[in-house]
Amino acid sequence: MKIGILNLLLFFFLSTTFGQSNDRTYLGNDHNYSSVYSYGISEITIHSDSTYTRKNWSVNNKKEWKTYKNYSPEISNGKITRNGEFYSMTEYRNGHKTDYSWTIKISEKRLNYYYPNKKEKLRISAKYKRIK
Repeated sequence: MKIGILNLLLFFFLSTTFGQSNDRTYLGNDHNYSSVYSYGISEITIHSDSTYTRKNWSVNNKKEWKTYKNYSPEISNGKITRNGEFYSMTEYRNGHKTDYSWTIKISEKRLNYYYPNKKEKLRISAKYKRIK
């Protein structure tokens, strides 16, 4: 009886200690055609509670993009909702919905941004590769 209670307590202790995270992180980089910086890096982390965190870095040229972690990012947060086979990412600031909303498609290895063309068909605008 004592061993059973001890095993049960040990099981509950270990199950809360070694939890796994279902958060997925995607990385994308490309020229951003800005007047100040010429190359941008974005890292999007999708959390298991249907929220996301997006971090944007800007560097002077493509040669510096591998050291982007040395700079401070712009951070934005939002919620993800499902619309058929696509998702919508909506940004929130100070608890209020902003005008920023994107159509994305999430797969196991990639995250793709889409935009509607003149005929209202969705075209891929940016591709992000999963890193975690």
